[in-house]
Amino acid sequence: MEVMDNVSREGKSTFNDAGVTMPGNSVGFSLSQIGLETSRQFGEVVGALGLEPRHFAVLHAVHRDTGRAQQTIGDLLAIPASTMVAIVDHLEHEGLLERRAHVTDRRTRILHVTPRGEALLSKAMAEAMVQEARICKGLGQNDRAQLLELLRRISVNLGVSPSALPDRGGGERPQRI
Repeated sequence: MEVMDNVSREGKSTFNDAGVTMPGNSVGFSLSQIGLETSRQFGEVVGALGLEPRHFAVLHAVHRDTGRAQQTIGDLLAIPASTMVAIVDHLEHEGLLERRAHVTDRRTRILHVTPRGEALLSKAMAEAMVQEARICKGLGQNDRAQLLELLRRISVNLGVSPSALPDRGGGERPQRI
């Protein structure tokens, strides 16, 4: 596969401007449009279960990395500490997550998904997989793997952490386009 550096020595794009000026020919525009709609639909999917996407992300991260500190999970998802506290407060109030004291550090709280949280996360994961199948309809396994690799490269180009929440846990939900 040929790798192109699309910037000249003078720092100018070497893309043919005529082809990029149409929104459908712009990678950035296409990613933005698809990202907003995918996010909106995912919000509906988990919303039907009483979750927000940020709640799902925190539950999933704690489930995957059980026994990790609240701050560690927040850092992993790029959620500011004050926002993370509010999210964990909500999940704890709903009986989906619990904070436990760290064995050796009284200031640190370790997060654990409750059995109720595990059951809800399992349902949400099943629904998320249905959405993933809908998104990838018509793509073979190799196509999907290639698409993910290309998106990872773009993420690196933009300095986007693969685990960061797009809204940094703020809970902003896109509207229908």
